[in-house]
Amino acid sequence: MTDSTWSAADDAHAAISGYGPEEPLLTAFTFLQGIDNRLSRDEMSATVTPESIDAWGDFSVIRDALAEIGDWGVGSYPEPAPTASDVAYVKILANVPEVYQQQETASVAIAAWITLVWRPEAGIWLVHAFGNALDPTDVPRSSPGVAPDYTRAGR
Repeated sequence: MTDSTWSAADDAHAAISGYGPEEPLLTAFTFLQGIDNRLSRDEMSATVTPESIDAWGDFSVIRDALAEIGDWGVGSYPEPAPTASDVAYVKILANVPEVYQQQETASVAIAAWITLVWRPEAGIWLVHAFGNALDPTDVPRSSPGVAPDYTRAGR
């Protein structure tokens, strides 16, 4: 690849290439990739909270919701819950047919939220819900207020 063929998609992929388990975005991508690849319930259980596994069923409801959104994308900056650093939200954006990295503040069409919770006993963020962003009081938390800093502040 040369500089002349580098694209906005390459910028976006490079921005997340070094993410590890302390990054909620990595879990969100893994979760969505598992949905897209139709992984089994057992395989998907590695990305979701044990408390939510029964509610997911065979994950077809999420596949259907994403299909209904159509051209969807993922917001590249997870948002911490205002009152709980161990709960994070990742945006699912509507009408994003290609990968890009937004460089400025602009309005985006948020179609859904992925609610994640930090689980230090597993050393990873886990998905708890898809749809509306859940209030932290509605999320089972094992380390209230304690989580790795993933906000990119000062990086």
